[in-house]
Amino acid sequence: MKKALIASLTLSVALVSSVVAWPTETTAQDLPYTFYFTHYELLGNPDNPQGVRYHSDGQPFAKAPDGSKITLSGKGAWNPNSKTAEGGGQYTIEDSSGKVTAKGSWQVTDFSSFEQLEGWWGMGPEFKEEGWQGPPGSPSFSGFLTLKVNLENQGDGTLVAWCLMPEVLARYPHLATPDGHLGDGISLTGGDFKFTDFSENEMSFEGVMFYSTDPASPGYVLPSDGHTVRKTTADPPRRAPAQPQAR
Repeated sequence: MKKALIASLTLSVALVSSVVAWPTETTAQDLPYTFYFTHYELLGNPDNPQGVRYHSDGQPFAKAPDGSKITLSGKGAWNPNSKTAEGGGQYTIEDSSGKVTAKGSWQVTDFSSFEQLEGWWGMGPEFKEEGWQGPPGSPSFSGFLTLKVNLENQGDGTLVAWCLMPEVLARYPHLATPDGHLGDGISLTGGDFKFTDFSENEMSFEGVMFYSTDPASPGYVLPSDGHTVRKTTADPPRRAPAQPQAR
């Protein structure tokens, strides 16, 4: 997810994530889960960060075997109960030399699945989070989201987007070995899409964040003191003041 932080976490373990289609206000009430393609900004010393700020202008990317690369921006929402989803943003495709070969908008066309995983940053009680993108009091969580999408002038495909916080990787060792995950990322397959190499993005500051306004959702909420705490379905969320979203 972020190079310096992953290196720091790996050491400690060794020792012991434009114009965007967005649901209308009415639809958003039916789609309580949201995702943002996020840019992470570490606060303080990058080798020993004091916190992180989330920016909603993230551009996660993935590469194909021929060296071409796709970069996405945007956001969206879904409801796993009704199996519906909306959202979208912008895409850019470059060849192996870095020349832009295609660009345009992309849209979510259908929901496929979501797998939630337990765990969050795990960087200690003093680690602060800023720029919370979800509504105040909404929990955030890690996991894998799979959506059907359409890229303007390129066709249909399957987008997988994942948020894997450091603590999650420690809780689920198979994600690193043999799956090869180190952090957040995306992949796009189906049709002519073969963007499955996520390794560079997972070591970058481009990622994915998931939130939910469903009161039954467990996850991690941001109180007013800026230190994320775990919320369970039995615990009402602690509300946090609204924060401006960076663009």
